[in-house]
Amino acid sequence: MNAVDPTRKEFLTTQPGKAIWTLFAVATTAARLPFWLIYYLPSFLRPNPRWTYVQALKVRFLRLIVHHSSIVQVVTLQTLSPGAEKTRFVVAPVAPSTRYIGPAAPVHNINPKPVGGTWYPAAPPPSDEAAMYDTVVLHFHGGAFVIGDGRPTDTAFAAQTLLKHTPATRIYCPDYRLSSNPGGAFPAALQDAVTSLSYLLDICKLPANRIVLSGDSAGANLAAGLLRYLTTHGAAADLPSALKAAWFWSPWVDPSGSLDPTRTMDKSPNYPRDYLTAAFGTWGAKTLGSVHSEYVKHLGNPFAAETPIYISTGECEVLFDEDVRWAGEMRGVKGNRVELSVEEDAVHDVILTGKLVGFEREAERAARRAGQWLEGL
Repeated sequence: MNAVDPTRKEFLTTQPGKAIWTLFAVATTAARLPFWLIYYLPSFLRPNPRWTYVQALKVRFLRLIVHHSSIVQVVTLQTLSPGAEKTRFVVAPVAPSTRYIGPAAPVHNINPKPVGGTWYPAAPPPSDEAAMYDTVVLHFHGGAFVIGDGRPTDTAFAAQTLLKHTPATRIYCPDYRLSSNPGGAFPAALQDAVTSLSYLLDICKLPANRIVLSGDSAGANLAAGLLRYLTTHGAAADLPSALKAAWFWSPWVDPSGSLDPTRTMDKSPNYPRDYLTAAFGTWGAKTLGSVHSEYVKHLGNPFAAETPIYISTGECEVLFDEDVRWAGEMRGVKGNRVELSVEEDAVHDVILTGKLVGFEREAERAARRAGQWLEGL
């Protein structure tokens, strides 16, 4: 992985460099399109011969989008104002300061702040009735910590899939701070995770045994960090040590690998088949900071968890081997209950991107499996 010249990087991540590169990306993609349309017609030429023609094309296009987004470092604007979500968008207030201790304590002017989030299918009723709902999911979106949010444009497919195919009755998706934005480096996202959980517990009055912790990709990394936090600091922070369950979808368990030229995503045997790119992972890891913290680098740092854990990973994704290794490490901790599910033929994070890449059925199958596991607890 060659280092990017700082001058070139600054040009490409500011205007007019961004616009110039975007025009270049559109032009080169249009020029290549006829080739791909023909090349993928025979199934044996597709990255996975079991994929459909549409899947092969969509994965190729999303890979390009991810690549070019990493080059120009697209900005995800974050606001506490509701948009089209209207009353489904709720701002979680900062919890008492005693909730933010240890790795979640303020540091380098990174302090707890209110967190906006979107409810699916609707915001809960008044707090005295909220406990009637059997299963509420606290879900953190993916995006390498640099892009995305919990609003419908990004997260609707994941939320709808989980609502339809699992026992979940409501899902809350926070817009945790992104490391690509000022003030978003570690531990900003962890603080926001504590704030979001506190909102469900304190304001919605949901009992801990009704809450399922969930996250996809970088969101799963964050969810795992929150789960570790509950185990090690829950009692001292007046938080529960365990929740009903945890779902980790294609978890990014070792961002530090994206800073190591010998271990970046393009070293994975699945790299030719997935849409994730090495540049995307490097962008996320560099801006996040503290990637060697045990609250970020989960691979090689297994921990005890009272909460039952379900890990879902795609057979064709670049993170597959690391996810399998992490599942084994977590299973090796006495008392942990860990289930690993390998989604056949699936690329990275189909629970989030299934509709974009034509893997809706794979996402639905993954959700059904997680739902059946939850019902069996």
